[in-house]
Amino acid sequence: MTGLKKTDPRALRSKRMFKEALVALLSENVAITSLTVQKIANKAELNRATFYLHYVDINDLLRELVYDIFANLEEILTPLLRLESLNDREQLLAVLDYFYLHRKLFAVLVEEAGFKRKMHEVLKTFVQTRRSMRSFEGDPPRVSLDILAASLLGVIMWWIIEGNDYSSEFIANQVELLYRK
Repeated sequence: MTGLKKTDPRALRSKRMFKEALVALLSENVAITSLTVQKIANKAELNRATFYLHYVDINDLLRELVYDIFANLEEILTPLLRLESLNDREQLLAVLDYFYLHRKLFAVLVEEAGFKRKMHEVLKTFVQTRRSMRSFEGDPPRVSLDILAASLLGVIMWWIIEGNDYSSEFIANQVELLYRK
């Protein structure tokens, strides 16, 4: 028998319910600063004691939620980056679709500096990986990875906060026009 400890399904369910409650509250435009453990517990239809069984505080819950988001984003991006048959536009659409699907949550989280830094790094890695797959000797100089990732992040932030009436396809078209060679 291995030393792996099986996670209690009730604990997984409770944690999922707290995360869903947090997302629901943030989607209702409740400010992060006005969140309380009691509000989250009430929304999850669980009690505060259960919350404290799983999390130290609200920031701990937020950290885990953000970690889950980035793990999920990496799960989506990694296979896309390995598919040579998928063109840049299809990859961009897949990424934008993910952001669009979670736009309400991203609209709140993007206000946090740590989230923006991490998102910048994810976009930078995505661009670098795509570049390395397509680079040829003698390629002309390209825009800095930091500048490109920052501009993409800026477009995505604007889109999910201000311009979310636009589809991911429209944004992909605009990004293509912006970065056309």
